[in-house]
Amino acid sequence: MRLQRERGRVLDDSELREFVRDDYPRLVNAVAMVTGSFASAEDAVQEALARAWIKSERGETIASLPDWVAVVAFNLSRSRWRRVLAERRATALLPGRAPQMPSEDFVDVTRALAILPRRQREVAVMRYLLEMSTREVAQATGVGEGTVKNSLSKARAALAKQLDVVDEEVADDAEGR
Repeated sequence: MRLQRERGRVLDDSELREFVRDDYPRLVNAVAMVTGSFASAEDAVQEALARAWIKSERGETIASLPDWVAVVAFNLSRSRWRRVLAERRATALLPGRAPQMPSEDFVDVTRALAILPRRQREVAVMRYLLEMSTREVAQATGVGEGTVKNSLSKARAALAKQLDVVDEEVADDAEGR
């Protein structure tokens, strides 16, 4: 396998297994928070990882596998929005399948994120859940760092209000105005 990180090292199969073990669950949860569907998120991340594999087989490099997979998964999720609704209807009709119950916090945060505009929701998930830097989020979304920071500020304020938490950074900004 010829996936490369920024350091220029080629990833081998054991490192790919590490990625699946360490980063896959985090990426699936992040995409699920944006899309509202865990099943759709799994599909998107798996498809993105398959595309990374194909890209590497062609000899192309990927600077950061987790970041690349996250961006591709978000893009796939956006383009599959109509399909998500059909998948939910089909899944509801399947007999004998116990639904996965997300935690209360996951549900609360997902509902709060759903209220945000798409850009704010995406940058908040990429920055805080996936722990991407502001620069990486800007590159992934194709907007400037200032736009990312502005979207993050608005998202934090809206989330703090929606989740009824005190965000000291948001509170400090409000006092300074």
